[in-house]
Amino acid sequence: MLSLLPDTGVRDVARKSLLDEFINILQSSKNLEEKILASLALKTFISDPAALEGLGFYAKRIYRNLRKLKRHSVLVTDILKALMRSTSINAAELWSYNEVVELESGTNGEVLALVHFKTRLLSSHSDGTIKMWDTSKRSLRLIQEVREHAKAVTCLCLPSLGDRLFYSGSLDKTIRVWALKPEEIHCVQVHDVKEPVHGLTANSNVACFISQGTGIKVYNWSGSPKHVNFNKTAKCLAMFGDKLYCGCSGYNVQEVDLGKLVSSPFYSGTRKLLGKQTIHALHVNDNFLFCGGSSVDGTAGKVFSFPSKAVVGAFSTGFEIQHIAASNDFIFTATKCGIIEVWLRERISRLASIKMACGGHHKITSLASDIDGGMLFAGSSDGRIQAWALD
Repeated sequence: MLSLLPDTGVRDVARKSLLDEFINILQSSKNLEEKILASLALKTFISDPAALEGLGFYAKRIYRNLRKLKRHSVLVTDILKALMRSTSINAAELWSYNEVVELESGTNGEVLALVHFKTRLLSSHSDGTIKMWDTSKRSLRLIQEVREHAKAVTCLCLPSLGDRLFYSGSLDKTIRVWALKPEEIHCVQVHDVKEPVHGLTANSNVACFISQGTGIKVYNWSGSPKHVNFNKTAKCLAMFGDKLYCGCSGYNVQEVDLGKLVSSPFYSGTRKLLGKQTIHALHVNDNFLFCGGSSVDGTAGKVFSFPSKAVVGAFSTGFEIQHIAASNDFIFTATKCGIIEVWLRERISRLASIKMACGGHHKITSLASDIDGGMLFAGSSDGRIQAWALD
């Protein structure tokens, strides 16, 4: 729109006048359609560097309104990304959080895994319990509690937002398949894999899990699991297409071709002579692989882009990364000592840190975020679940 005007001073005057009007509508209008039309008009500003700089002056005032509009208009996402990419904007000033709930569930032991789906949060515990929570009102309301595993449920896996199934792995040597409904979960299949399950990623075709010893196990939901041995101890798993990624001791990531059941090195980090370096966390989200572990020379992880597998960012922190969660806008990395660092996804730059209230020797054991980045959840070894609202 602005590019159609002659660059004789008229464009600058029009830019300021139009910006003021669109910002006013975005902030004060009670009409959703008017807000969406104003955001559509604002999108034309992001292709003009001077106009984007002008928009940046209003960033702090409009950021929260734009995030609320995301669910109604995909165009808003482009505006938010442009603001976050702009070096003239201090992204940390746009972001805020507040704790909305802290729950004690110590009677069920450690909170070993958390998975979020739409307005539901699933948690698994060391006594074999799985719980489903309602998060629709930015709080946690218990909907259901089941205990069908005989031992600790070490991992939960929800492979797709459109899939109504999720998977659980346990020290009782079983993998269970669950149907997920808005008001209940129920087990539909039980698979005896003959070994304790310490880590799991799965879909309708295959389950890959970490058990005892080196390498990983691949199970196609029938027969016996097949062992893929790469002489390293796997600590975490993530699946992308027909490839499995295994974070291992020795500070490296192995790639397993699930069709051929062969492995090859994917990434090897810098190693030090003193201390043990390990990849503790892998997370796949929107064609990116987030990798975190021991901090070496001020870097505790990398971000890879698929399908090129190129490194597109790094987590520059002195904290060891134990868990990773990601939303459309942010990446969250958790340490043992109760600190969660928040990273801007567009630039892989650190925004802020959150301290979980797990004092003493207790640690963060699980981490999850909703896809829109509106809420963050963390579980601890003393049975707490904390939730934060993000703005």
